[in-house]
Amino acid sequence: MRATRRYWSTVTLTGGLTALGVAASNPILLAGGVTLGVWLLANQVAFLRTLRTLAASDLSVGTLRERVAVGEPVLVRLQAHLDEALPFGVSVDPTLPPSAECSEPSPTVSLEAGDRSVDTTFEVTSPLVGDLMLGPPRVAIRAAGGLFDTTIWTSTAAEVTVRPRAPRNLHVGEGGSPLTSRYGEHRSDTTGSGLEPYEVREYAPGDELARIDWKATARLNHPHIREFELTTTHETVLVVDHRATMGVGLNDESKLDYLRGIAHSFINAAASFGDPLGLYTVGDEGTTTTRKPTAGIESYDPIRGLVENIEPTESNAERSGSDDVSPSRARNRASRLDDGSALGTTLRPYFETTTTYVRRLRERPLFRTMQLAHSRLGGGAWTVLLTDDSNPTEVREAIKLARRNGGQVLVFLAPSVLYEPGGLDDLDQAYDRYLTFEEFRASLARMDRVSAFEVAPGDRLDAVIDRHGALTRRERSRDVARASRRYQEYGENPRQGLAYGDDPMRSNEGGDVDE
Repeated sequence: MRATRRYWSTVTLTGGLTALGVAASNPILLAGGVTLGVWLLANQVAFLRTLRTLAASDLSVGTLRERVAVGEPVLVRLQAHLDEALPFGVSVDPTLPPSAECSEPSPTVSLEAGDRSVDTTFEVTSPLVGDLMLGPPRVAIRAAGGLFDTTIWTSTAAEVTVRPRAPRNLHVGEGGSPLTSRYGEHRSDTTGSGLEPYEVREYAPGDELARIDWKATARLNHPHIREFELTTTHETVLVVDHRATMGVGLNDESKLDYLRGIAHSFINAAASFGDPLGLYTVGDEGTTTTRKPTAGIESYDPIRGLVENIEPTESNAERSGSDDVSPSRARNRASRLDDGSALGTTLRPYFETTTTYVRRLRERPLFRTMQLAHSRLGGGAWTVLLTDDSNPTEVREAIKLARRNGGQVLVFLAPSVLYEPGGLDDLDQAYDRYLTFEEFRASLARMDRVSAFEVAPGDRLDAVIDRHGALTRRERSRDVARASRRYQEYGENPRQGLAYGDDPMRSNEGGDVDE
């Protein structure tokens, strides 16, 4: 409770009248001062009783939904129900967080003197992912005479979880077939003191006595040890491509929006299993975010926020050309020019050298970011790459780098043909482009310790596949195989790695990249 200026003015007047009455021996002035003092005390007692009445009243803010997507409005109800009417007015404010966007300029309700109930509804949206706390309501009270005012906070509040907006018709799979497996427990294929029972074996000299399974010993009449399978954690790093090509899409749902949902799935899974998680993001100018893999809420929440708020960068005109030619592909083309002709003699040197390729590859942002991430990872780490098919050579070489030292790589690719406006105007051409993409994805999946998946709008993928639904599975496989032969004839064999000297991380045949 806070006394207002009017209260202190009245107190001053009371003191003055009382002092004058005593000094002048004037009973009228003295009676006036005493009367004002009693009146002030009565108002103070009445105000305190009113505060107790408010404390027992229903002043709350609530919602009908506990989970909404980013930017999705949630209906909020603010209500005030008093046990008895008050002689003065009360205003109730819902206390919204700064990040909340409200449909009303001032969603405050007011109870006039004599009223006992009032409520209002309004909509709130949040542009940020996380927990949105609504309330507790703040009640502002001012006594009828203006002598006292105060602000009290109720104990009721509503919490709404704001989730990332997931694209509709999300398809994740291989060759049009949806993915059925998921991120799960991590087994180490080694035994020791763990939680998962593995086997019971006979006691051997050197085993710790504390590891004897006495139930098995009593049953088998000889000391036995129960082995447990050790569990391990996955050191995981997310590499998210958000270059300009990732902004292509329809209905405000871009490639990046679809891949963003995949990233959130891995973040949630890592948090569930307590796995160390890192994040590297790639823009047109280079690496934009670097976070080493760490475990704990202090790691998962910032990464979740970074992934949600990432946006495609602006295109760099200098890098808008065609994808670089890999060393083995250049060598394949050079062999076809070895015919002694003037044209072959002129062009052959441009395909034989790998120096230019290595230097240009190092300038590519995705490969450079993968180099940085790989330098900070231990052996056997998991790399999750989220990108598209706009730069196939760069993607392939980045994957080869990521799987070093026993690393596992999961690649999620967005096929451009299924995101481009007008990409399905000619379904036959779209089908051919999808076959080319599928062969690229399959060639990545054939690499050791690499799994590659497509991420696309399910309805657009179905439209492309259904256009050729009359084809049997064997005929579709034949189309893919034919595309594969064309890919390997003019490119590299996806089943083989780079020859020594072609590796961008080595410097043998003119390569100038240091380890």
